[in-house]
Amino acid sequence: MKQGLCPNEPASRARCRRAVKVLNPVTADQQVNYALVELREQCRELRVRVCKKMLAGGLVYLSGGDLKHRNGADVYYPFRPHSNFVYLTGITEPGFACLLDPESQKLTLVAPKAPDDAAVWSGGLPSLDQIAEEAGADICIYAGDLPNYLQQCHPNVDTLHILDYDHPDQQQQLLDIPHICQHQPQQVQQLAGLQAAQTVTKCSFNTAFLNNTLNRCRSLKTAAEVACLLEASKGSAEAHKAIWRACKPGMKEYHLEAAFGHAAGQHGLRHLGYPCIVGAGRNAAVLHYERNSATVGPNDLVLVDAGAEYCCYTADITRTFPANGTFTPQHRDIYDLVLSLQEHALNLIKPGATWSDIQHSTRQLLLDHLQQLGLVQGSMETLAELQVDKIFMPHGLGHFLGLDVHDVSDVGPVPQQLQEGQCITVEPGVYFMPLLLDRALSDPKKVCTCLPLFCSTCIMYG
Repeated sequence: MKQGLCPNEPASRARCRRAVKVLNPVTADQQVNYALVELREQCRELRVRVCKKMLAGGLVYLSGGDLKHRNGADVYYPFRPHSNFVYLTGITEPGFACLLDPESQKLTLVAPKAPDDAAVWSGGLPSLDQIAEEAGADICIYAGDLPNYLQQCHPNVDTLHILDYDHPDQQQQLLDIPHICQHQPQQVQQLAGLQAAQTVTKCSFNTAFLNNTLNRCRSLKTAAEVACLLEASKGSAEAHKAIWRACKPGMKEYHLEAAFGHAAGQHGLRHLGYPCIVGAGRNAAVLHYERNSATVGPNDLVLVDAGAEYCCYTADITRTFPANGTFTPQHRDIYDLVLSLQEHALNLIKPGATWSDIQHSTRQLLLDHLQQLGLVQGSMETLAELQVDKIFMPHGLGHFLGLDVHDVSDVGPVPQQLQEGQCITVEPGVYFMPLLLDRALSDPKKVCTCLPLFCSTCIMYG
């Protein structure tokens, strides 16, 4: 069970429960203005940040990706652009790329050129000037014009800083496959333009700097980025509430998944940040459960881990609630345990705090509560030494959040020391997993710490 709100919970308690902590140094009586701004202005601010960090000379080249063919002549998977490309441009259409000059901060968009009859089947693209205006770019060119553009406007460029997935050698391996070459013409255009540009300018491709620079910049959110995350979280929260209202014993888990998607769409959030996890009963204890095909039982707890995107920034919300609308006393005990862990961790989060200390303190509290509930026994020192807490909470306490649900940084999946601008999820959980409990009960060192009767009874909770 992860922390969550039950449908009949008082609103006064619900307000104090935040799944995400945005780090800022203001005091309680100060306000931070997390206001949505025009996406073109938001991305301009982010480009300035990247340009200031990019000290290696040369130009930055990034692609947004192309449609991925599914089957038939014209059936494709839903498109989602590369997050780094969205970060700098805000463009979510397939087939685009960009050039960024860190010295002048000039942005050049590289657009795909569609055949004339594409307008019949999928609608035509706006003009190059319209694309540049809407995105806040300095200019927009077609991919085939990239070599001439670089020769005329950047004749002395000697380096293009790219990411590994944009390297022509890697792209060429993909496009040597006839199926991909046939069905991803925009990717073919971008590669041809990039290869021709290298031939004309004699520039080299460098993958050593850009990835780390982008990761460092993306780990610290601007106020406008936080506003996008809050917008995603507001709509996703309402979608979770829609699930609570819709849930009835006898429904399928996928009915609740559909309720989330519908409600998120009603709040303007068309895309999900990751596949929905809807687990009833024992399925709630499968961390990345995505089948969502079981029937919800009358006495089940239902775990829903789901978040929708706003401008590609995703929410990440997990809630657990009783299928019949009322917690049993045993359910409530576990629910309150997890809630206390989350509130404890949130109170410790501030700039300068150490993540490992927060996680250690929260796990110590978990062991203390498990002991009070009669689920484990022994001294706190012994329980901690044997890592009994990981039997019930096998995952970490949280992670970076942003354009990706497990967002990037230059320090790994979690920070070492918390900084202003970081956005971190705080999501403790307590699970009763048969595999982990069986392993513990068969371990001569751990068997004396876990109480078999109580733990086996709790397995049905998930």
